[in-house]
Amino acid sequence: MKIGIMLRHYEQQEGGVKVYTKKVLPLLFSLGPQHRYLLIYQNPKLLGTYCNYPNVEEVAASMPGTVTWDQIAVPWVARKHSVDLIFNPKFTVPFICKAKTVFVLHGSEWFVIPEHFLLYDQWYFKRFVPLYCRSATAFVAVSNAVKADVVKYVGVPPQKVFAIHNGFDPGVFQPVRDPGRLQEVRERYKLPEKFILWAGQIESRKNVARLLQAFARIKDAVPHSLVMAGEHRWSTSTELAAIQDLGIADRVCFPGWVTHSDLPAVYCLADLFAFPSLYEGFGIPLLEAMACGCPIVTANTCAPPEVTAGAAYLVDPLSVDDIALGIQKVIADRALRADMIEKGIARAKDFGWEKCSRELLALFDSLSH
Repeated sequence: MKIGIMLRHYEQQEGGVKVYTKKVLPLLFSLGPQHRYLLIYQNPKLLGTYCNYPNVEEVAASMPGTVTWDQIAVPWVARKHSVDLIFNPKFTVPFICKAKTVFVLHGSEWFVIPEHFLLYDQWYFKRFVPLYCRSATAFVAVSNAVKADVVKYVGVPPQKVFAIHNGFDPGVFQPVRDPGRLQEVRERYKLPEKFILWAGQIESRKNVARLLQAFARIKDAVPHSLVMAGEHRWSTSTELAAIQDLGIADRVCFPGWVTHSDLPAVYCLADLFAFPSLYEGFGIPLLEAMACGCPIVTANTCAPPEVTAGAAYLVDPLSVDDIALGIQKVIADRALRADMIEKGIARAKDFGWEKCSRELLALFDSLSH
């Protein structure tokens, strides 16, 4: 087949979709050498990014805008280059196109907790995501939880949705034993001696408010600080303002965005990874923490129970008491921690970008008939 890949999002902010795209593309090219790939960029400056692959051709459709690029530029390029299938690692596809279309749905939070998005985004997701789901030949959900949500809220037939788990990089995310390396990272990010870690984009749907409240309840019972690593989003200004009122300003640290190469050491320095999100379509940080041997407290809803499969302590994300109890219990119970670490390292081995890419290729092949 000739597979066109939509890459308008290739330059977006660091985050899950960009990680997914950059990890999966080279594996598709090498694991599926029988196919030819046409990479479609919006920015001409990206031409040549994958020029070392003999089965890859790159083109730029520099039409401005998002909807116009998706719905006019991409079908035009696909027709001109006789593309058989269009794949978008993000959640849009052309509505009118001769080629078959596949996209990746990284979450269904727009349907489950729409109140955590701006009004325009609520309107857009409510109107357009169902159209993409119905229009696509097939699409990928990054977990069975997302598949169940989209079948429930959009009403698409389940046989059209393929649950294919995300991966992570086991060559990077593994226990860091070198004391010098650990100390170097501790100093770089000014990390406290004992801390509970939270990592990701700091936004309201990540349940920042309840996590801070839960930490405030146990701060006198534990010597730990709370380290919140990541970039701030618009939706957390109110939640973060409560830090002063909760009396934890001297115990909450914001080191900013931690580089990919430093994250394993940060996970290993932490005594606990607290991730009680209101919604996670998958949660790649869960894989990273498990692989590094960091015990996890996470939500008992959406994808985290599916991803951690008994290797994490699950809490009700709507209960401050439950979050506080879970954090305190995992910190205090050494036997529980040891068991979680062992199970987490084993569970992480069930995931990988190569496995994800092979399943994507199997899906593409199934649509070629």
